[in-house]
Amino acid sequence: MPTGLVGSEMCIRDSPSAAMKYGLGLILLGLGFAILSYGSAGIIPGSKTASVSMIFLILAYLLHTMGELCLSPVGLSYLSKLVPARMIGFMFGIWYLAIAIGQKAAGTMGGMIDKISEQYSLSTFFLMFTLIPIAFGIISIVLNPVIKRLMHGVR
Repeated sequence: MPTGLVGSEMCIRDSPSAAMKYGLGLILLGLGFAILSYGSAGIIPGSKTASVSMIFLILAYLLHTMGELCLSPVGLSYLSKLVPARMIGFMFGIWYLAIAIGQKAAGTMGGMIDKISEQYSLSTFFLMFTLIPIAFGIISIVLNPVIKRLMHGVR
């Protein structure tokens, strides 16, 4: 039998780091919004109704779900690994508080869609949510070596 890592040990060693998974998840999120931006490009600014193919929504949901699967389980796992044992409950509370704040911000921004689509196009609205996550995803990937060093070997 060859020496070295086998089975689950090999899988752990070959899997991307947390920062890479976060970056990939954010890029997938941005790509989902890019599809929505492209799909809404033909809608006239300020129009009250529009007809767009369902494939844009299906592809956006697919990419958003894949991005979420790169972010949430990894974040929860590393939260429990990196936080001192006496603070785990508190930090999980902070994690879910951050999700609640994000949901509130998403609702507020979604409520501004009429104002934005009157001044700009609906495509511009979705383009904002394309560029920001992709930029942060690239930053996460670029900072991967620094983040790995700060994690002191936690996998």
